[in-house]
Amino acid sequence: MPTPSRSLSQVAVCLLLLGVLGFAMSAQYAIGMPPLLKADEKQHAAYAIVLSQGVLPTIDTNTPADPVRYPQFAEALFGLDEPRRDIWVANHPPLFYVMSLPLVWLGDAVGNVGVTLLGMRLLNALGYALSIILVGLLARELVPRRRVVPVLSAAMVLGCGAVTYDGGAIYNDGWGTVAASLTLLLGFRMVREGVTRDRLIWATVAGVAAASFRSTGLVAVLVLGACVLAALWLRDPTLRTFRRGVVLAIRIGLAPVVVIGWFYVRNIVLYGDPTASAALFEKFSRQTHGDTLFQLVNPELYLHLYGSLWADDVIPKIWILAAVATLALTVTGMVLDVNAKARPRPDGVMRRVVIPGPEPTVLERRLEVAVRALMGIYCVIIIVNLASFHAGGGWIHARYAVPFLPVIAALTSLAILRVGRHWVDGVDEERADLRITLYAGVGFIVSAMVAHLHIQQRIDGPADASWLIALIAADLVMFVVAAYVTAQLRRRLRPDGEIFAGRSSGDQSPVAAANI
Repeated sequence: MPTPSRSLSQVAVCLLLLGVLGFAMSAQYAIGMPPLLKADEKQHAAYAIVLSQGVLPTIDTNTPADPVRYPQFAEALFGLDEPRRDIWVANHPPLFYVMSLPLVWLGDAVGNVGVTLLGMRLLNALGYALSIILVGLLARELVPRRRVVPVLSAAMVLGCGAVTYDGGAIYNDGWGTVAASLTLLLGFRMVREGVTRDRLIWATVAGVAAASFRSTGLVAVLVLGACVLAALWLRDPTLRTFRRGVVLAIRIGLAPVVVIGWFYVRNIVLYGDPTASAALFEKFSRQTHGDTLFQLVNPELYLHLYGSLWADDVIPKIWILAAVATLALTVTGMVLDVNAKARPRPDGVMRRVVIPGPEPTVLERRLEVAVRALMGIYCVIIIVNLASFHAGGGWIHARYAVPFLPVIAALTSLAILRVGRHWVDGVDEERADLRITLYAGVGFIVSAMVAHLHIQQRIDGPADASWLIALIAADLVMFVVAAYVTAQLRRRLRPDGEIFAGRSSGDQSPVAAANI
């Protein structure tokens, strides 16, 4: 059954524009950062290089350090102790590194490993850019009747300085997030629109890819199976339907086992567990931080995780203020929204929001609740795994907060739409949402650019003249893209112009608007 606000014409264009800007910013970091600057870059790049030589590395395989063939590695590894000279990220599945093989061969062909390093950074940048778009699409599934939410959510993610910064490094997180997010998105679409053969095939393929990028992708596969079961059961709550749903969920779960299960079995044989966490903690003599339950009830874990999106690694700690301000705005807006629904007022921030279009049916409401519950299950499993990782001695980075961004961004967007009514009172809901989204979206873009310039001051790039020219060119491209995206958002979100699906606001009926 189709849900309201299903056309993606203008929404998709806005999300694509924000994704392009995210890629431009990450690409500029990729060009401007010295080679192998960020933590783990050496190991991720070395994984691909060793794999190109026909060897699947272990966490004890040495990183190539030939000063003639790999001078960047030799310099980066100088002075490090033996454990940190190894490819300790070899506990990750190999799909990202298989994707990187053409870049390794290209670097070998031109005799410059720097080509490989830059190429792998740009590959991850593309993954992060697609992740920004997918966060918007997942936010749309969580809040299907407020069509500006995906645009506002993607803009909010762009404003998180650590997202584009990590996008410019050699990590497998970008494509791991893409595959996991796509798996969830296809699962949620099946919940809303029904299970079909094509949707099952594409969702299964996405799930296999997610499990082949990172172990956390297995959680997305688990939730995908639950999505199929929920999609069938909610429409036909019979024992026969339940059995069919269980069979389909098992088949979906078996696909990653058949394709990439051998790798996790290999980890168990080599290290004692599927992710090699215990072996890595022992390798680096990590100190425990309490137990998992302690971390789950520890507010510092959540605050650190949330704040890392704005201030992580070399990012100046002053940007933690942006995290505090965003969190305060989100909490305030959500409290006001709950209060407004319970005790609405005729105007101001407490007025009732009347969404154009017909009221959803009972089934549509159940499907909406199911999607949110399934997303909640995904987040709970991820946070439990993360708490266990941190308790065992692992560190928290912004990359680990990315799976929660669809929920964070959707809640922040709803809060902004509520609080923003203080400044756009006196206009209809349609125009109010558009104006608030435009102002907030531009604000996030400006914040992202300021953070970008601030972070750049903390990064010492190479002094080579040709590299400097490339860096200046990348800066210019980034600013041109930012200006173009801002102008396009202004045009496409203008309340009194052509805004969605080629319709002007003057000829758009409430029912038509609800179906966009």
